[in-house]
Amino acid sequence: MVRTRGRQRTADENGEIPEEIYRATLKLMAQKPFSEISVAQILRGAQVSRATFYAYFSSRFAVLLGLLERAMDDIFQTVSPFLRRTADDPPEAALERSITDVTRAWRRHRVVLQAVNHHWPTEASLRDRWLEITGRFIEAGATEIERERESGVIVSTVPSRQLAATLFWGTERVLHIAGLGVDPDLPDEDAAVEPLVALWAGALYGHPH
Repeated sequence: MVRTRGRQRTADENGEIPEEIYRATLKLMAQKPFSEISVAQILRGAQVSRATFYAYFSSRFAVLLGLLERAMDDIFQTVSPFLRRTADDPPEAALERSITDVTRAWRRHRVVLQAVNHHWPTEASLRDRWLEITGRFIEAGATEIERERESGVIVSTVPSRQLAATLFWGTERVLHIAGLGVDPDLPDEDAAVEPLVALWAGALYGHPH
């Protein structure tokens, strides 16, 4: 897209303004915590006016919410093959592929997910949407656990939704800590793959990977 240097675009000039705002916000998030980013900084990066910004977003948290939805859609698409595993696909192999791919997707969206993790407990709109999105993952996991339990593959007797919630939140916390790089035993997301596979295999199939 060709920009006109030194001139802010209006909401009617093109349909790419939300994308410009998302890109500008991501660029800022790669440089500093979201808590230090202002709407004014996003405006400068996206080269849009304040009126144009508010034509699309109610606040900077609305921008973060849009980025979160994109990130989690990507991650859900990544995990879907495991949730739709066929009988001729060994469960442990499918599990390892899924966790490996999810870990890579999580790393792609690291700055967004870290910002959400920091702000969702206190920002109501973000909290509501985050819990709604995580509920989607947990429900899909619980459905798969029920299906695998009926076929005799899963041996755990823990209620399916409770087990799915525990595995989701445990994985989310491990990947968050690994992404921060604060624990020498989990220096990055790649280092979390093997222990996460062992965690899931033990919880679902009754034996470590």
